[in-house]
Order: sequence, then C-alpha cells, then structure tokens
Amino acid sequence: MIDFNIVIPSRYASTRLPGKPLIDILGKTMLERVWINAKKSQAKEVIIATDDERIASKANQFGASVCMTSNGHQSGSERITEVINRLKWKDEQIVLNVQGDEPLMPHTAMNECALLLNDDLIDIGTLGSPFLSKEDWLDPNMVKVLVDYNECALYFSRSSIPYPREREADIIKNNIVLHHHGIYAYKCKSLRALAVLEDSQIQIIEGLEQLKAIYHGLKIKVGVTSDRPGVSVDVPDDVDLVIKALR
Repeated sequence: MIDFNIVIPSRYASTRLPGKPLIDILGKTMLERVWINAKKSQAKEVIIATDDERIASKANQFGASVCMTSNGHQSGSERITEVINRLKWKDEQIVLNVQGDEPLMPHTAMNECALLLNDDLIDIGTLGSPFLSKEDWLDPNMVKVLVDYNECALYFSRSSIPYPREREADIIKNNIVLHHHGIYAYKCKSLRALAVLEDSQIQIIEGLEQLKAIYHGLKIKVGVTSDRPGVSVDVPDDVDLVIKALR
C-alpha cells in the first residue's frame, strides 16, 4: 500500500457544459459519484477543491471535505497546487488529481495510478488503455499517448499519432499507442515545480497541460489499468452514455 491523498478539482463554469459537476445522474450529482468512487480507494484523504459556493454547498450535503480556492486557476493542477500549499503537505506526499467529470473512474484505477510513484525517478503517474477501435484512435476527443521502453510518456496528442506511413492496422492491433485516461498522481514537489514553470507552445497548441511537464523534462509514467474507465463527461450526450453504463 502507498500513502496518497486525492483532490477532485471542480468548477461550475464549464465552457461546453455549464454546471457540469451538479448534473443529476440517476439521483446523484456527477461530482458525488466521482467522490464515492474516490472514497472507495486506499486514499487517506479525499478533498473537493472548488471556487463555487453552489458546488461547495452540495459537496457538504453529501459529506465531502471541501477546500475553497481561487477563481483564477486555468487548470485542475493549479487548483490542486493551491490546496497542497494551503494544507502544507510535504514535498514527498503523493496526491491524485481525479477529475470531476469522470464518474466512471474506478477506485482500483486510482490505486494503480498512485502506485506508479513508488519509483523515485518518476515525477507524475497516469493511466492508459489499448484502443478498442480505429474510430476511437481517430477521434480527437480521445487523447493518445506514446510511451518509451520504460513506459514513460513520449508525447500526448489529440491527433491520431503515430502517423501511419505503412501498416496502419498494426497501430491498433499491437497497442503502439494508448488511449490516455485523465487521472494523474503527483508528488507535491512536482506540482510546486510546475507552478513556477512557463507554459509551453506544444501545451497551448494541443490544449493538454501534461505536455508542459514533458517539455520541462519531468518523467510521466504511464500504467495500463486493469479496470478500464468509462466515458468522461464533456458534452450533454456523454451523460446519456454514463447513465447507460451505470444501468
């Protein structure tokens, strides 16, 4: 067992789906479903980090610990960094970023992600799974991650990488690239380091904050989860897919 905490960053003002954390999914808000799964993990502490009183009020109602944060954060990792600094967590403390729009992220995956930081050479841990179809690989809403022989991330992209000059079918068949899942394990010192580093052009172009870490030389270990997460909620149609999966 590894010692870790979980922070669930949650904001109300989603561009594509305002009020997303409070959407009802079979009698519970999406945020509560994420929190319930997190509480089933081996995490010692689970905190919801938000800048919105509506989210905080609902989280308090279902019994969650809440940390109010600034409304100026541009990413979940920035919000979590405020939490770890406010609570004075030590540099070696491991904290998971479990995103508030992942109601089908299993607690077993959270445990597996935390275990990736047992290696002192690793700064960040995350998870992936083999692609199930060519259509998923081509879908820009499904992030791809290429890994090296040490299972560390080479690159993340929304594009269908690597470019198939030949033998396109082998990319899916041989798991050349993985479908990335939006969960991260950090050492607190890595979050603090990232907070003072400049954003990179590749991060801005792709719209993927994990590329900032790669650009600045941090090592991201990518584990293949034994329990594949379901869909995350980005647009209204995704809610129907989550409900279908839960039923």
